[in-house]
Parts: sequence; structure tokens; C-alpha cells
Amino acid sequence: MKIIELQASNILRINAIHLVPKGDVNEVKGLNGAGKSSILDIIVMGFRGKKGAPLEPVLRGKKKGEIKLTIDGDEESGIPKFTIVSKITNDKIETIIEPVSLLKGETPRSFLDKLIGHISFDPLEFMNKAEKDQRNTLAALVGVDINKYDQDEKIAFDERTEKGRELKAAKIKVDALTCYPDVKQTEETNFAELSGKLQVAMKHNQAIIDRTTANERVKATGLKIKEEIESLKLRLAELEEGFSTTVKNYKDEKAEIALLVPIDIEDIGLDIHSIEETNKKIRANVLHATESKTLKSVQAAYDKLDSKVESIREQRQEAIQSANLPIPNLSFGDDGLLYNSIPLKQCSDGEKLMVSMAISMALNPTLRVLRIKDGSLLDSNNLAILSKMVKDKGYQLFIERISSRDEYDKNGKVGIFITEGVASGEGVLEECGNETESDVSLDKKIKKPIAKVVEKDETDW
Repeated sequence: MKIIELQASNILRINAIHLVPKGDVNEVKGLNGAGKSSILDIIVMGFRGKKGAPLEPVLRGKKKGEIKLTIDGDEESGIPKFTIVSKITNDKIETIIEPVSLLKGETPRSFLDKLIGHISFDPLEFMNKAEKDQRNTLAALVGVDINKYDQDEKIAFDERTEKGRELKAAKIKVDALTCYPDVKQTEETNFAELSGKLQVAMKHNQAIIDRTTANERVKATGLKIKEEIESLKLRLAELEEGFSTTVKNYKDEKAEIALLVPIDIEDIGLDIHSIEETNKKIRANVLHATESKTLKSVQAAYDKLDSKVESIREQRQEAIQSANLPIPNLSFGDDGLLYNSIPLKQCSDGEKLMVSMAISMALNPTLRVLRIKDGSLLDSNNLAILSKMVKDKGYQLFIERISSRDEYDKNGKVGIFITEGVASGEGVLEECGNETESDVSLDKKIKKPIAKVVEKDETDW
């Protein structure tokens, strides 16, 4: 489907225009500020309504405007010729389809949304985007949310980076520590406890010595008593009884003493001497084990995040691979688009233009209307490529080009020319009168072959 008639009044900087497009390629020419872009934007606004309108779609100083686009219909889809009428204020846009019988229960907006595709897609603008912007734009158009995958990957990547720093620090800490595999003990010996043990042992041993000494004195006493027995026969009975008791006490104590085992304090002294060295090794082992455990935990967290990053990349790749790209041999790269496995930015201008145009055509299969702003950036070869593609594929192209009046006249007056508020040339119907009130209908306004265009307003969008 193509546009066979365009009418507009009080829209953007256009006062009134009535255009019947001629041919496949419709060039809108004029100097900067002449209103060329307004005509292309009117086409988009007519199809897309509020979604394609700027904040102030109505001509400054007017209350309302109107757009009429007459479409030739589509025989294969069973859609006859119809007209889109858009009644516009700065607050809302009311869309009407004529004839109403076409809607069959649908709203005008839903009817158009099924037909229009991506009318606002500009092949030249797309061609001049940065590589990553091209990738993201096309991905969004075919329903792949690349930004979400990029954001998820960045979050996981940043987490992994942070965990990587922690992992590196943990490794450095473990590598700097000394481990003593020969020391199996995991808890340090308490120095104070062992010192106390030594004091108890020494006290115990001293008690044995004291008791032994005392017992020897008992023995000496016994011998003295014996001597006294010999010398003091008169007291023999009494002394013998005392002697017998003393001997018994001595023997009993000796027997008990014999059961006591002295503690080897030499080993304890050696233990005290080596305890700090052993404890130092134990502390080193405990620290090594703790940091090794931390290292293992950090490594596991890093590996998990690494897997998450890889999973996101795989999901993105799967989404990209499953995307229904509009033209053959076009694919997504990491940072841009690939055409025949070559980055699109490395292709020739002709190839880039053909790819961009092919994308635009694929995005507009039913309503076969395309638009290009800044068409003056294209040379004659690229214009020839455009014209051939548009003609071969059966599309209608509106392209904006900068041109002076002399250049326009010299080159055969091809296309529409806008200058000093007036549009003329191919397909422009004349207008008479100067009715410009905002409440005058479009049908009344356009009477004779003059399409008035408002002078450039520096504050306009």
C-alpha cells in the first residue's frame, strides 16, 4: 500500500499543503529551514497518531490542525482504497478511517497498527548510527531486549569483578602464610596452664623430699631412743613401747612414700622451652586453614558469578540467533551488526545503504512507504541504489534533500521544492485564497495550487 494523496493544514510549520505523490521516489527539496522535514514528519504523524507526534504538533498560533492521507489499498489483503483523517490538537489526536466499514469492529488505531509497521524507521539515520546503537535498534525492532541482557551481564560482571578482587586478595593472603604439615595439633598449649602444672609438680616433689627428710629425722630419733633404752634400763619398758610405735610409724610412712612416683620435671622444662615454637606453628596452621576456607568460599562465589555471566551471554546469543532478522546474511555481533560475517561499519557505503533500506522495507511489508531525512548526505551512486531498490521492491520513498532554487531548476525541477513559505513542483496542487484560521476545515482550505509553509520558527521543535 502507498500514499496516493496527502493533505495537511496547521501542522508543524506547514500552513496548508495538498500533494499527489508522483513516481516511486518523491524528493522534498529546499534550503535549510524551508519546512522539508515537516512534510516527512506529517506522514509519520498521520499513520502513527500520538506516538509519532512531537510535544507541539499544531502550528504555532493555531488551536488545531488536520492531516488526510489517502492510501491505495491492498488487493491481496482485501483492503480497498481508504483515507486516514487525523484531527489534531496539542493535547490529543483523533483518528478516523474512511470508509468506516473497513474497521469491522476494530478501532482506527488498532486497524492502522496492524498495517503501518515501522514507518518512522529512517534507513540513512540507521546507517549513520554507532555500531552498538545499530545492534540495539534492530534488536528492539525484532523483539529482542538486548539492553536487558547487557544490563544483567554488567551487573553480574561487576559482581564477578568485585569477587575477583576478593579472590585475588584471598589467594595473596594464603600464599603469604606458612603451613607446618608435621604439626597435627590444632589447638595451642596454654603456657600458664603448663607453668601451673610445673609448680604443682615441684611442690609435690618438694613435699616428698620434706617427708623423706622428716622421716629420716624420725629414724634418728628412734636410734637415739634405742641408745637411751640401753642406758636407761629403768625406763626400758616405756621406751620399748615408744620405740615400737615409732618404728611402726616409720615403716608405714616409708611404705606410703614408696608408692609415690616422682614427676620428671626435666620433660616439663623441655615442653616449656618448645611450647612457643609449637604454638607458633599451630597458629600458622589454624590461620592457613581459615584463609583456605575463605579462599574456597570466595572461589565458589566467583565461579557462580562467572557461570551467571556466561549464562546471560548464552541467553542473549540464543535470543539473537532465534530473532527473525529482516534480511538474509545479517546477524548480530558483540558490538554491532554483521553483514556476510563482516562488521556492517566495515562494509561499503553502498552495502550499508542497501542493508539499511532492506531492513526498512522488511519492517514495512504492508504499508510500503519509506522516508529518509538528510538525504543530501547521499551521493549520486547511492541515490541510484535507492531508486532501483524502491522501484524493484515496489515501495514509495519520501526523501529530504537540500537544494537551492537554481539547482532545482537546473536539474529539471525534479521533486517538490519549498521556498519562502510556498511549495511547488511535482504533485503539488495549487491553492487559492489565504484562509488560515485554525477552525477552517482542510477541505475548505485547499482550493488552488499553493501549499503554504510557515517561515522557520527558531523556537519550534
